[in-house]
Amino acid sequence: MHPQDPSHQAPVPLWRPKPDGVEVEATDDATISGLKQRIANLEQTVSDYEALLNELPDVFERKFQQRLEPLLERYRLLARAQQLLDSTAPGLIDESPDHERSPSLFRWRSDQRRSRQQPDVDAAA
Repeated sequence: MHPQDPSHQAPVPLWRPKPDGVEVEATDDATISGLKQRIANLEQTVSDYEALLNELPDVFERKFQQRLEPLLERYRLLARAQQLLDSTAPGLIDESPDHERSPSLFRWRSDQRRSRQQPDVDAAA
């Protein structure tokens, strides 16, 4: 027989034999509808996850801002304190040309020394 013979007919494949009765068709329909419902549920779950993934950068940005805000506030307070110190510092420092110390500073130090050297009279009595 020639492979290109027009009268050649392949045998009918033997797949699963078709089931008899309506009961089997009902269970197949129930299985199919159950699978379709499962597919619909899974597609909904996937779309929910995709929505969450789309929101993820915004969530990270908000969390970063929440953690950054206290640091920025501290920085602002330190900068403000530095400005205040810089603006009041020239008035507090006596810039004499020969760098002499003020007499009140010497008086304060000598008072401190005297108070340490004097015995406590009240404690002995």
